[in-house]
Amino acid sequence: MPLPMRPLSCLLAGFLLCAGLGCASRAASAPPLAKVKFTPYLMVDPQLDGMPANRISLPEGWKGLSRLVWSPGAYYMPVHSHMLAEAPDGGSWVEFFGPEMFFWGSRGLDRPPWGCMDRCRAIHHPNITLPEALVRYVIAPNRRYAKNLRILGYRPVQDLPKAFVHLQGFGSMRGNGICMRVSYEVDGTAVDEEFYGFMPPTDAIPAQPSGMEYHSYLYLAHSLGAKAGKLESARPLLGAIATSLEVNQTWQKRFEQIHQAMLQRVAQNLAQGWASIAQAKRMSEQTHASNEAFLQRMEAGRAQSRAQENATRARANAGAGTEAGTANDGFSQYIRGTEHMVDQNGNVSDQYTNYNYHWTDGFGSYVHTNDAGLDPNKYLNGNYQQMTPLR
Repeated sequence: MPLPMRPLSCLLAGFLLCAGLGCASRAASAPPLAKVKFTPYLMVDPQLDGMPANRISLPEGWKGLSRLVWSPGAYYMPVHSHMLAEAPDGGSWVEFFGPEMFFWGSRGLDRPPWGCMDRCRAIHHPNITLPEALVRYVIAPNRRYAKNLRILGYRPVQDLPKAFVHLQGFGSMRGNGICMRVSYEVDGTAVDEEFYGFMPPTDAIPAQPSGMEYHSYLYLAHSLGAKAGKLESARPLLGAIATSLEVNQTWQKRFEQIHQAMLQRVAQNLAQGWASIAQAKRMSEQTHASNEAFLQRMEAGRAQSRAQENATRARANAGAGTEAGTANDGFSQYIRGTEHMVDQNGNVSDQYTNYNYHWTDGFGSYVHTNDAGLDPNKYLNGNYQQMTPLR
């Protein structure tokens, strides 16, 4: 049973009272991140045969939960995702929320209802602002269980995308960033949390039969949370986890191909519809058939991918040590973003290429870093030695 929370109108009214407060940011000391051992956590796409869609770096012992769902009919926003990284004791966490799209029409032509999501997974909300988008469509629905939810303040965040160094194409994006501080109670425990989001400039698109259609997006929505009094000391670690987010470029290309096919199909259907209203019934039948064919092609593609992967594995097993086997293995390593590394005992394992240095004690414990001067033996018990690439 969800716990009660304040009406949304009260939360929005709170903007006027706390806009000048900003998010709390007391200075606090924290353990050096160099002492933290990170391991990769993968968000997989079950609709694309378990292909990794993105990954983050989690401290050892932390747990990750995620989901990624395709909606083939939602041609604007066909994928919805969510990911949570939580400390072993549940006392701190990082949560990622999927992007949201907002749309509206020209003034005088736009009609309610507003605030609802259409079948394309876009939200009809004219002239929405970044603070309102974060409250209405991130904080309110995802913290509906919270008791005594209060917005303490918010502040602009300059160049928020630049903090996500592993997200290609985001660093140069123009727009506005925000940090919004909230507090609430869960099971009698006080909680502090900061929500972040980014909104690029609104797109104006010519729409038929007349007027314009406007599109706005909420990106990089995520939160850093901890039990009351611990957020400041935990922020460096939570920020490192959040900004470690990295998209699998192979998955990104596959997504773009599927998304482009969806948009082309919709554009063709709309053009046919406006050309002759009398053909509406036939267009509907064509659209249904096209959707069915598209889903069948996706399923056939997945089946072909599975068959090719099985055949590749069979050839690799049969031809180990041959040039063909080496080529297949190299392609597999490239797709997964890994390379073969050898430890001090001669054991071979796959390690992610986004780290330049890999250390191990030879008994299953690893330290991954891009710091050439980091020696884990200074901080951890054990005899850690640097791994070398397999030749």
